[in-house]
Amino acid sequence: MASEGPRILTVPGGTSPGAAAMAFASLHKLVELHEAREAHASGDAADAPSPSAPHTVVVLRPPASVAHQSLRQAAESPSSPFPELPDDQAADPHLLDGVDLVVPTSGSSTGTPHLVGLSVEAMLASARATHDVLGGPGNWILALPAHHIAGAQVLFRAAVSGTDPFIVDMTGGFSPARLLPAIAGATAEADAPGYLSLVPVQLRACLEAGGDVVAALTRLSAVLVGGSSVDRALVEAARERGIPVVTTYGMTETCGGCVYDALPLPGVSVRSVDVDGQQRLAVAGAVLLTRYLDGPAPFIDEGGVRWLLTGDLGLITPARTVEVLGRADDVIVSGGLSIAPAPVRQAVLSTPGVADAWILGLPDPKWESVVAAAVVPDPALGVSAAPTGSAPSPALRALSASIRDHVGRELGRAQSPRVVVALERLPLLDSGKTNPRAVLEAVRARLGTAAAWQR
Repeated sequence: MASEGPRILTVPGGTSPGAAAMAFASLHKLVELHEAREAHASGDAADAPSPSAPHTVVVLRPPASVAHQSLRQAAESPSSPFPELPDDQAADPHLLDGVDLVVPTSGSSTGTPHLVGLSVEAMLASARATHDVLGGPGNWILALPAHHIAGAQVLFRAAVSGTDPFIVDMTGGFSPARLLPAIAGATAEADAPGYLSLVPVQLRACLEAGGDVVAALTRLSAVLVGGSSVDRALVEAARERGIPVVTTYGMTETCGGCVYDALPLPGVSVRSVDVDGQQRLAVAGAVLLTRYLDGPAPFIDEGGVRWLLTGDLGLITPARTVEVLGRADDVIVSGGLSIAPAPVRQAVLSTPGVADAWILGLPDPKWESVVAAAVVPDPALGVSAAPTGSAPSPALRALSASIRDHVGRELGRAQSPRVVVALERLPLLDSGKTNPRAVLEAVRARLGTAAAWQR
C-alpha cells in the first residue's frame, strides 16, 4: 500500500556526467508522473497510474552534501532530506504540498541558501515558454552544475523535449574545447535546434578560445547567457562573431530565466514596485515558486494575482523592456546619493584595459560608503594584483585615473570609483556566478598594498 506521505528523492547534482545523468533521470521521472496524472484525469490512458500514487518530490543538492545513492532510495519524512529545518517545520504535514522539486539558491547575497519549492507545473510553464521563444523543443547541452536552477532547467527542458541532454564533463573545471563533441551531437539533425546555456565567464572563455569553439557555437540555435550581470560588450562581441546569444534574467524562484533579451517570457509579467524609495522588480506568472521551505516568501497578492517581490532593482522602459539595475541590498549610499552597482560596472567594463570588474561599497567616515571597483586588468598593461608593498604602481595609477574619467563621462563624477583594486580573477561560486563575499574579502586584503589605489 502506498505511503500517505511524499516519496522524497535526494539527488546529488554537480558537474560530473554521472551526477548529471542521475539528476536528469529524476527530473524526467517528474515529467513522466505529471503526464501520467494528466492522462488518467482525462481518461486517455486506462493503464495510467492512479492519482493516489505516492507524491514524488525531487531534492537537488550539492554533491558534497549528499551520500551517493540510487533513485530507488527514498525518504518518507522531511527530517532526513532537510536537516537544516527546525523539527516543527520538518514535521509540518503540508510542507511539500504543491512542491515537486526543491532547489537551493546559491546564497550569494546572504550567504545562506533558501530551499525553493517548485511545482512541476511551474517548471513546465517555464520550459514551454522558453521553447516558444527560442523556436521549439530541441537538443540541450548541459555545461552547468545540475543542482542549480540553470542546470536543472536545461535537463528539464530536455525531458520535456523528449531528448537526452548532451552532458559536458566539467569535473576538472570548464574547458571550451569540451563543448565541441556536445555541440556536434546537438546540431547533427538539421531540423532539431541545438541549445546551450552558459554563465558570462564561460562565454568569455569561449571567445578567448576562438577558432573551432566559436565556429561551433555559431551552429547552435541559441546560447542562453545569464546567471549574473552580463557585460554588454561581451554579448556584442559574441554576436558580432555570429554566436546567437540570448541574455536571460531570472532566479531559482522563477524556475530560472523568465526574461529573455529584456522581454518577459509568454505568460510572465514584470513590473517595478516602489519599496522604501527603491524601484524593485516584481514578477507574476505560472513560473513562480510554490513556497520557501525554510520561511515565508516575499509574495504580494493584488486583485487575485500573486507577485513575487524580488531583491533586484530595475525599471520598465517606455519600450516595455526590463532593465535590471542590480541587487537592492547592494546599493551604495555615498554622500547621500544612492548608487546602483550595475550601471557603474558596465561603465568600468567599457574602459580600455579592463578585462573584468565587480563593484561594491566600502565604509568611509566622510561619505558613509565609497564606490570600489575590483578589476581584472588586461595583462598587456602590466598591472600587478600581488598584495605587496604599500603604494600603487604607476600602471595601476594610470588605469585607475582612466576608469574614473571614463565612468565620470558616462554616469557623472559622483559615481566614479574612489577605490580601484586589481585582482588576477574574480572569485566564483560553483554555479559560475561571481562570489560577492569573496570579492569583498579579496579587496579588503589588498587595501594599503600595491594592488590598491585610493583617491
